[in-house]
Amino acid sequence: MVYRTENMLLEPIHEVLHGTHNDVVICRDRNSPVAAKYTLWIVHDRGCIRALLDLFENSPRELLEGESPYLARFAEGESLCFLFDYRPARPLRRFAPGQAVSVQQREQIGIDLVMACLSSPMPFAVLALLLEQDCVNIAADGSVYFTYEVDLAPLNPADDEGVCTDLCVTAILALEPDNKKLKSMKLLHMKLEKSSYQSLAELYRDIRLTLVPERKPSLRKRLQGMWLRNKDRWFRWLLRVSVVIVILTVLVLLCQLILGDVPLFRLFEHSMDVVGTERLDGGA
Repeated sequence: MVYRTENMLLEPIHEVLHGTHNDVVICRDRNSPVAAKYTLWIVHDRGCIRALLDLFENSPRELLEGESPYLARFAEGESLCFLFDYRPARPLRRFAPGQAVSVQQREQIGIDLVMACLSSPMPFAVLALLLEQDCVNIAADGSVYFTYEVDLAPLNPADDEGVCTDLCVTAILALEPDNKKLKSMKLLHMKLEKSSYQSLAELYRDIRLTLVPERKPSLRKRLQGMWLRNKDRWFRWLLRVSVVIVILTVLVLLCQLILGDVPLFRLFEHSMDVVGTERLDGGA
């Protein structure tokens, strides 16, 4: 199926979610010379459609930022579609441990996450879903960004900035190493337990107030970070090497069974019979 907007021809290339309230599909624009990709929400629940329209059209955040939360909106049969930019997912919970090897780096990621929430034109109720459903990502350069592969079934239009702030604090505290509470995060723990946060700006101020002085991470921490960043790549490399070794072993066994020996080994069979001008096998 192809989806048409005013100036795009969207061809689905991967379905991420098929839900009760919405589907999420990664699309390619056939009209784009670089085959640009987009994330498409196909909302087919009428109650969810009404809630989204109300949130998007009446959100004070959208009016404040002057930026629409989506690139395009269009109808497809009885469904309503919302189009967003696409970026590959690099979930914060998975990639941050390898990039944040010092307290200062974790604090900076926390600041970047709060800034990403503050600068997002998304209504708070939708932003809460992004924070809840692991749509917070970290780029290789440490910047934080959102993806939009989200299930809209739990959407609660009443979720406000306080809910988003608590979810943001939870994501920041998850960066603490081995579940150890950092002194600089003590204030965040206390306020989260009391649910006393009301705004993202208050959270930003608290993080800035408790920043730990810059200090170079230890060699152990740097090595640990290098391992966490590259372990998937190293495992893939080891897997390829292991496959090659298995294939060579099987070939050697087959040669031994079929030919009685391995032809390659014959190259080395008499390699030491002659040293210089002398023969070691007793020949002239």
